[in-house]
Amino acid sequence: MPYLFPRLLVALALWIGVGGWGASAAETGPPDTLVLGDGTSSLTVQGHTLQWLENGRTAVVKDALTAPFQTTPATRVANLNESNTLWIKIRVVRAAGNASRWTLNIPQPYLDYVTLYELRNGAWYPQTAGDMHSQAHWAIRGLYPEFDLNLTAGQPQDLLLQVRNFKPLPLPLRISTANVREAQRMVESIALGLVFGLVLTLTVLSLMRYAEFRNISDLGAALYSVLIATALSQFNGVLNALLWTDAPAWADYANSVLPVVALGGALLFGRHLYALNTHHPHFDRALQVMAWATLASVFSYVMVDRPSADLMTGVTLLLGTAMGLAATWLNWRTGSPLGAWLLWTYTPQFGMVLWMTLEAGGYLPAFWPLRYLLTLTVAASVPALVYALGRATHDRKEIAARAEHLPTQDALTGLLTPGAFQSHLEDAYQRAISGREPVALVLVTVVNHEHIRSSMGDPIAEQCLLRAVIKLHRVLRDVDPAARVGSARFAMLMEGVASRQAVTERLVKLVASGLIPLQGLQPEVTLQFQAACVLLQENPIAPAKALDELAEVLAGISPRTRRPIRFLEPVPTQVASLHSSLSA
Repeated sequence: MPYLFPRLLVALALWIGVGGWGASAAETGPPDTLVLGDGTSSLTVQGHTLQWLENGRTAVVKDALTAPFQTTPATRVANLNESNTLWIKIRVVRAAGNASRWTLNIPQPYLDYVTLYELRNGAWYPQTAGDMHSQAHWAIRGLYPEFDLNLTAGQPQDLLLQVRNFKPLPLPLRISTANVREAQRMVESIALGLVFGLVLTLTVLSLMRYAEFRNISDLGAALYSVLIATALSQFNGVLNALLWTDAPAWADYANSVLPVVALGGALLFGRHLYALNTHHPHFDRALQVMAWATLASVFSYVMVDRPSADLMTGVTLLLGTAMGLAATWLNWRTGSPLGAWLLWTYTPQFGMVLWMTLEAGGYLPAFWPLRYLLTLTVAASVPALVYALGRATHDRKEIAARAEHLPTQDALTGLLTPGAFQSHLEDAYQRAISGREPVALVLVTVVNHEHIRSSMGDPIAEQCLLRAVIKLHRVLRDVDPAARVGSARFAMLMEGVASRQAVTERLVKLVASGLIPLQGLQPEVTLQFQAACVLLQENPIAPAKALDELAEVLAGISPRTRRPIRFLEPVPTQVASLHSSLSA
């Protein structure tokens, strides 16, 4: 079961990203010709394509038609830079009788410039997209470049792609019908919306927790969530499509800047959260230097050329992610619940960042759906962090509450003190007298507690006492007060219990649970409960002497009795004679 959810995420990401990857192009025509027919509604270009890497940026379509194209694997990372252009030629044919409208998309949100040239009525018709163009000039506005295809049925046709980018990157080409493409875009939007909605919801939750507890870690978690949401939105093209539609220069640089800023902020927050300076002071200082160096690397984009700056930030991202993973591992080794949860999310993040770095260098095959998986793992760190902080906050709140209620609660068991319980008993007595409300007063003792203490020692005796309290809570409701009134004696008020039978049924469960050996203790230890009870609505004993009378009942019960539950009987009244009454 723990591995089911990650498998579903992987399957979803692959289904969204690949979009029919398994559907291979049916090569029924000449080599390198993609046949688009009714049997194939979506495909990713596989095998080989014709490519020409222009050593410059001046060629036009006329020059590309006579250029020396070479057969190149379609999945190879394109060796692009600031001074060259990649031309890709694809031959497609729409099957005769096929009436579907076809589209071509390149699922790379951080592509600088791409133009699709399509031959229509003897002229090459261009469609342009990419970060360096305003979304208003895109053929189809969206998260990444997409184009409509105007194909004549039964006639092979060449498609020319002109691609420019400042650094190498894989260029997946997906062709699908308009209907299938709409479904893919809908699934993508819903998936991204759920991820960002979850992150933003947890941001609000962290702010609410900060407003209630004033814990700076919750405020840091809110800022961390905002940074993650912003970086992931940019990484998936959401901000380019919605916010900086008319700022193509910033949209292009934001792809490189925002993830670095998010990583630097995450390292600073992690350093505050983990508090490694206690056990690992040298690593803590190194982590601080790495965090500030990550943030400072952003200024390299205004100091050196774009490829050099991108190389610097890329190395920084890889090293920063590795140090963040190491910090999480060290925090986990110290026994912190934060590290235990975050380690499950940071480990795959580092693996994917490493893969993408080696992929860009041509050392690993291109696998563009990795972007979806990285988005899911990065977003998963937010709920893991909020949950871990919630556990820590709950522990702190529980300690603070116990300290606040220390005057009215027993230090060992957390039950009420005798004085606090006496006030509850007096209130219950008044309600039983005035309103005839059913209330049962029960005094319970652990008969063999002293034997456990003498034979096994005080630590085991205290542990058994705590186990006894847990068993008491199983027969009580949250509204029923309970107190420790002796070393191994407890008083309880059962509200709303109107009969002896109901009281007996609850106490029978308590006695039976005590006879079950306590786990983790050798030799086996059982708890022997005995109880004395009174229904205040039937026998309204004054609170001042009620517990004393129940204690007398317990004192009269043998340790080996078969009736460990006894009730306090009302005191019989004397009947006055008729003659004496008339004389009076």
